[in-house]
Amino acid sequence: MTIEAMLIGGLVVGLLIGLVAPDGRVGCAALWIVPVGMIAYIAFWQWQHPEDLRSTSALDFLFGPLWPTLGACAGYAAGLGVRGLCVRKGNGS
Repeated sequence: MTIEAMLIGGLVVGLLIGLVAPDGRVGCAALWIVPVGMIAYIAFWQWQHPEDLRSTSALDFLFGPLWPTLGACAGYAAGLGVRGLCVRKGNGS
């Protein structure tokens, strides 16, 4: 999976969380889905492909969740902004 794909995937998840989460505490807690899911994906992939493991494969657990998490944070901020604009337009202000 490329860095761009991880950034875009995280951006989409963060945008959805930003649009759906009722408040900031729930949204920030829901953002933990992204790095935890990526760690689970890495663990599953390494378990399924032991022949492809390298001496630096443990670093995947550190740097793998980084990119989708950065994308999710940006997407979450964009989702909050879009939701704020929709609420402002809906109130007639």
